[in-house]
Amino acid sequence: MKLTESPGVNILNRMFWLILNLLFGGFTALILLIWVSCDMEMPTFFFPLLTSSPFLQSIFHLRWLDLHLTLFHQILFNACLFGLFGFVHTFFARDDVQHYFTTKFLFPSFGLRTFYLILTNISAWIVMGFWQHTSIQLWDFLSNPVYEIEYRKHKILLTLFSIINLPGMLVIKQFSMLQFFGIKQIFQSSSCLMNFRTTGMNKLVTDGMFHYCRHPMYLFLLVGYILSPCVSLDKFLFVIYTIGYLYIAIPIEEKKLEVTFGPAYIAYKKCVPAVLPRFEKKNKLV
Repeated sequence: MKLTESPGVNILNRMFWLILNLLFGGFTALILLIWVSCDMEMPTFFFPLLTSSPFLQSIFHLRWLDLHLTLFHQILFNACLFGLFGFVHTFFARDDVQHYFTTKFLFPSFGLRTFYLILTNISAWIVMGFWQHTSIQLWDFLSNPVYEIEYRKHKILLTLFSIINLPGMLVIKQFSMLQFFGIKQIFQSSSCLMNFRTTGMNKLVTDGMFHYCRHPMYLFLLVGYILSPCVSLDKFLFVIYTIGYLYIAIPIEEKKLEVTFGPAYIAYKKCVPAVLPRFEKKNKLV
């Protein structure tokens, strides 16, 4: 028998998920991008905002544990950490996994995106908190002490990353920012949600940046990480791990897109590369 909620209980349920989203979901998940862009350091300008909470101060002061590993074991351990993040990021985005949660645990479909973001956020904090830093700097053009005054170094790194990654952020806006962060779904009726997908839309978008590569967000993230005045070995390894993850994750993600959009997406794949764009000729899309 299908359980139904009164309007009052339904509103409280959705407000509960909204609070979860704002505190532990969408926007807080951006901390990982900020951490990596600041050369695997938490920006020092965060800490004055947390002076009233010793608990938050302790969380934001990374790293949480130093295992005193050799360089080889640091690289291996960090790869395992990233593998955990990648597994959570991909596994819980699967339609069959989300279907299992909604049917076996009576999980509300409007909270799926928020739940997914919270899990991803937790795994991201595990990566940041337990990352074993190699303390090897590949290049640093901001080593002058003048850039350390008033948090200038981190501000410069984050500003440059934001500028380079701006086109990737515009992709999110194209698909609805509120939907990407799971807020829009919370206020939608179950009939408006697309089956059990955490996010997405019925229309296949092939124009704009999607005309040159199928995953422009990944492209600009990688470019933003590398085109930086400060790159440590840790940051370089993070990029390598990300590239390895994308080789596994993109085919899995695109299987869902092929089911959703059918032959149109298969034809799109044949004409447009996954991440590295091609500009030699204008792609002809069916």
